[in-house]
Amino acid sequence: MTGALAKARVALRSPDFRFLLGARLSSQFADGVFQGYLVDTIVFLNPEKQGTVVGVAKALAVLVIPFSLVGPFTGVVIDRWSRRRILMLTPLLRAVVAAGLLLFPSGRIIPAMYVLVLIVVSADRFYLATAGAVMPVLVPEEDLLVGNSLASATGTVVTFLGLVVGTQLADLMGPRGLISVCVAAWPLSGLLAQRIQHPLRAIRPGAEIGAAVREAAAELARGARRLVATPAALGSIVSVSLDQFLVGLVTVLSVVVFKQEFKESVASYGRILGAGGVGVLVGTLTVGWLEERLAKPHIMAMAFALAGVVALAGSPKIVAPVILLISFTLGLTFPWKKVPADTIVQESIPDRFRGRVFALYDFAFSLPRVAAAGLAIVLIPRLSANWIVALAGLAYLLWTPVPSWWARRRMNVGVHFYAGGRADEVPRAIVVGGDEEPVDVLRSWNEDQAGARRRCFRVRTPDGWIVDLAEEPGRDRWRVERTTQPNTVDRDSGQ
Repeated sequence: MTGALAKARVALRSPDFRFLLGARLSSQFADGVFQGYLVDTIVFLNPEKQGTVVGVAKALAVLVIPFSLVGPFTGVVIDRWSRRRILMLTPLLRAVVAAGLLLFPSGRIIPAMYVLVLIVVSADRFYLATAGAVMPVLVPEEDLLVGNSLASATGTVVTFLGLVVGTQLADLMGPRGLISVCVAAWPLSGLLAQRIQHPLRAIRPGAEIGAAVREAAAELARGARRLVATPAALGSIVSVSLDQFLVGLVTVLSVVVFKQEFKESVASYGRILGAGGVGVLVGTLTVGWLEERLAKPHIMAMAFALAGVVALAGSPKIVAPVILLISFTLGLTFPWKKVPADTIVQESIPDRFRGRVFALYDFAFSLPRVAAAGLAIVLIPRLSANWIVALAGLAYLLWTPVPSWWARRRMNVGVHFYAGGRADEVPRAIVVGGDEEPVDVLRSWNEDQAGARRRCFRVRTPDGWIVDLAEEPGRDRWRVERTTQPNTVDRDSGQ
């Protein structure tokens, strides 16, 4: 901890980094307050025109879908526009658009309001992506890791703080008061960004955006094929998606119970978030300790089991303390699933595909909550809260063995030989997810398996990965038995 604090102090010596961090934190605090405004306005107000569940679904759709759809293409714009101007002008644009919400009467939701909200939320994606993109030019390379960690961690905490503050003050200030806080905070972010001395110019000024968007879409398709061909990464992402789906379902149900059965206001939503946030904090602090003692898939399995047990145990009696306990548990087990999953994806996907795969990961992480809210619209009128929580707990328990099973699955690849694949020939390329990669053969051998003789090769890919291939006799395909990342290869021995 002392070393981390010392590194943080070193990174903060850069005035430009301090201004960037200050701009980001003021913007993200306003983001949290704005989310509180959306929950209060869409979910807890105007009950005569929409049910609570529909309101939650709309709030999640407004918050999540623009973020997910715009995200993969933000780099196209960031590379072509002045990054300094994006950091300065985007918060001002958001403030002006948000101020437009003050023109509408309180307690009424009309389509024009959704248009303004979508602009505010989508612009945030450009802002945060730009803030991340400029980090390497504002922080020395040796301080880049701690700078990114500091910005990410504090940004998450401040957004969460803004959301809790917004929900707790909603009854006192009203929607207009919350919007006024955002309208004041976002321009402050722009003013802080203006103090950055580095010009932060566009990298590719004047380049055609349309072609770049088409190229980005094609790259996402390649990333999807690579992900599907990599069982360990695919299984990890599917596991996190399922977790977010079940978290979304329980969250929607909790809001409905607090509002309709307990007659609580938007502040109750803040308390649910607070319990979950404390759980996330505890889980984040303990996941490193667990990783030193358990394999990553086993940590994920334990997290699913604990979430399932607590949900099933609490399902017979749904009262406020039980809801808060379940929220805390789901928050606690979230880092125990997410952090190992992220690491498995990073370890099993080559660097040149990671950006595309993690862009898809954003979709898989965000959209399940919207899908869960849609399912809740159907389930909540037909099933009791007890049954829904019990079904969520059962789903967690049934998934418990799946992460370990998926991690053990092997990747199948195609192998191209120099002249047709006779026994005395060696591979020239492997095909993974439709992409052909040339390889250098480091070693070859034969081994017997179940009475059949199969060929094996150890090859090196262009990006330095070492891959052990084993033939599956009679099936005309090859299986990856083992992969080693470039930074873990013993370069002296070539193994």
